Amino acid sequence: MMKRVDLDHIDDGVSFVRSVAENTFKDGVTNWGRIATLVAFGATLSEHMKGAGRPECVETVANEISSYLAIQKYDWLFNNNGWHGFVNFFHVDDPEVAVRNTLMVFAGLAGLGAGLAFLIR
Repeated sequence: MMKRVDLDHIDDGVSFVRSVAENTFKDGVTNWGRIATLVAFGATLSEHMKGAGRPECVETVANEISSYLAIQKYDWLFNNNGWHGFVNFFHVDDPEVAVRNTLMVFAGLAGLGAGLAFLIR
């Protein structure tokens, strides 16, 4: 997604972020992978904007993504138990696989949490 965006010619409103979010879900399919992808895009974009001397855009990116998810994907998130649903989605009864998946989910959630924290800063 980052390669498709002409980052040198975007305005401070970064309104294109909403278009990216809409395109991510334009086929009507919502899943945890797409949500994580959108958040990761926001974190990567924010990192670029901050490095380009435009840290004021970071909060705007965070607001665009969180508003989109909170409004457009609220029902899906609610029906899928929010972030608890994310953890449960990867649950496996096999103890060996469960330990590995738990570590992967924990690492993923830590990454998402860090991404969201980075977006908010």
